[in-house]
Amino acid sequence: MRETGEIQLCYADLRGLAHRLEAFRALLSPDEAARAARFATEELRTRCALRRGLLRHLLGRVTGRDPAGLAFAYGPMGKPSLPGGPAFNLADCKDHVLIAITPHETVELGVDIERLRRLPDAAGIAERFFAPEERDAFAALPEAQRDEAFLNGWTRKEAFIKATGQGLSTPLDRFAVELTPGRPARMLSLDGALEAGRVTDWSLFDLRPAPGLVGALAVRGDGWRPVFRPLGDAFSA
Repeated sequence: MRETGEIQLCYADLRGLAHRLEAFRALLSPDEAARAARFATEELRTRCALRRGLLRHLLGRVTGRDPAGLAFAYGPMGKPSLPGGPAFNLADCKDHVLIAITPHETVELGVDIERLRRLPDAAGIAERFFAPEERDAFAALPEAQRDEAFLNGWTRKEAFIKATGQGLSTPLDRFAVELTPGRPARMLSLDGALEAGRVTDWSLFDLRPAPGLVGALAVRGDGWRPVFRPLGDAFSA
């Protein structure tokens, strides 16, 4: 039987969590603290600590466990997981963070987030990395829609390869997603050689967590309900 249900989504602007920096740092494991310390600037070190601390805090709330005691496992390509569940994934873009959590341990899910912005090199990147049907759809769009279309495609593809756990080892031109603005997010094609199942095995969701941001959620199965939870709920008693 397929696992279905609610996927909790939490969006945060890390600048609004600066006052929690020391509390979040105290939750980090030694290897996480060392990883944060290796960043070149204080701004990047702070972002890393806040991201990981927020993730631990949220997972602690969901599981009822001490967030500082959570021990992560890592897949072959570095994707973190929590033995015993819940399944989760995190995406970030500078100060913007998006976290997806579902109680089921074995669910394959991934999220991605980007700022909606002018992309002068979008056509060249699409030509190099996108699948043929995506390139054709992109080229057919008016100029005014191309930045959003590119980011629709990019975030949906990133969310999918994060969900599979294979990351950028997956050739981006071996599967295709709907990228045209205004159309529902969905998988269009999927090369069987990727061993990720069929197109119908996957659900894609367009996410707009805040003005000026484009995001996506990919999850294996259907019947899922993505639900944004206010960040304040994460810190309520």
